[in-house]
Amino acid sequence: MREDPRVNDHPTPEELEGLAWNRVPPGRIREILLHVLNGCSSCKAAMAPHFGALFGLAEPPERALSSQEEEKYDAAVGRAFSSVLARARQLREARRQEVSTDATFEALPPVPEPLQGVPLFESLLQQSWALRHESPAEMVRLAERARGLAESMRLSDLSPQALADLQCRAWIELGNAYRVADDLPAAERALGQATEKYLAGTQDELLAARLFSVQASLLTDARRFNLAETALDLVIGIHQRRNDPHETGRALLKKGTVVGYQGRTEEALQLITQGLAGLDEDRDPRLVHMALHNQALFLLDLGQLREARIALWQARARGLDPGGRVNELKVRWLEGRVNLALGELERAEAAFREVKLGFADSRLVYKAALTGLELGAVLLRREKAGAAAEEILAAADIFMSLGIGREASASVLLLRRAAEQRIVDAALIDYVAGVLRRTESSEEVRAEE
Repeated sequence: MREDPRVNDHPTPEELEGLAWNRVPPGRIREILLHVLNGCSSCKAAMAPHFGALFGLAEPPERALSSQEEEKYDAAVGRAFSSVLARARQLREARRQEVSTDATFEALPPVPEPLQGVPLFESLLQQSWALRHESPAEMVRLAERARGLAESMRLSDLSPQALADLQCRAWIELGNAYRVADDLPAAERALGQATEKYLAGTQDELLAARLFSVQASLLTDARRFNLAETALDLVIGIHQRRNDPHETGRALLKKGTVVGYQGRTEEALQLITQGLAGLDEDRDPRLVHMALHNQALFLLDLGQLREARIALWQARARGLDPGGRVNELKVRWLEGRVNLALGELERAEAAFREVKLGFADSRLVYKAALTGLELGAVLLRREKAGAAAEEILAAADIFMSLGIGREASASVLLLRRAAEQRIVDAALIDYVAGVLRRTESSEEVRAEE
């Protein structure tokens, strides 16, 4: 009997690895699959190390490239990413224009009678929330309109308790809008009004969860972390009782961030991992992206560098929207920090240069200076002492001009003097960068709600 040649035509190890990463010509893929499926035990065993790739649980290995290949590759990737990001920004701008409120409501035609009342109230809240990143002031204005509408509704439209629930929602969202606009006293007063309305209404659990969630964000912004944790525990309990994994996951993510602000990194990572497991990506892809980013950040802090890189790679491979240019830069910034920790200095330098320029263009002076300091650390490790000193001194001057706190200013001054005398070392830069990152977190605590 004639042997089937497909059984003896063993693919090379390179072909088996290439099959996992889609790097084999289409015609050859069929031959390799037939060979493996026809029972070749040795080739099945050789495929075992690549199962993670087949199931999307590992990142692709990187072939060593020549300097010319690296330049061509970087140029091609840069063009591709620029094209994709430009298109993404166009789509986001188009969506913003759909809900644009540049024209005041007074200038719009009268709202038809069937759309007044609750439908208009819901529309105002939706548009208010959609503007939380682009225009906090307009977010507040629309939330105030919604609150005014809710307070003016007649009892003939709703039962007394249902009306109280509606007014409670209005005050909650107005409080959140004040919080986003950095008016924390007004936010606290609004949530107090929301509490009164809640007690006069049906005391619905979902309404309570929303109230406690916004309260937790306000407490986080005020750096009252223990109280924020208590509020989030109540939110988690409500959604667990309602068997809603997505909302439970969202609350776990928020608690993980709060715990992380307090330096309990391992606990924060556990909470974020639990939260990620419950999220529905189709329901809120941006939330999943944020969770993967925070997971990578805490993994980096714990020194789990490969796991941090995989978390970032997963966010990119799944095509998740980071939520704007600044968030795109934050992801790239974190990639640079991971590359630096892994000793991949060329990649770290490229990332930090890109991020520094992006933050400067976005007028995020503190972030641009901090990135410049980290760029200086990379240049020092690459034995470019002169260029490193220039970056460090420029960053130090910016920090000193910003009026940073005592601990940070003393550290920056020490770093500046060391750079002037060319005796600065990587350990000192890393220490000062860590102090400045903590200072940034202290000044920029902002819970997404």
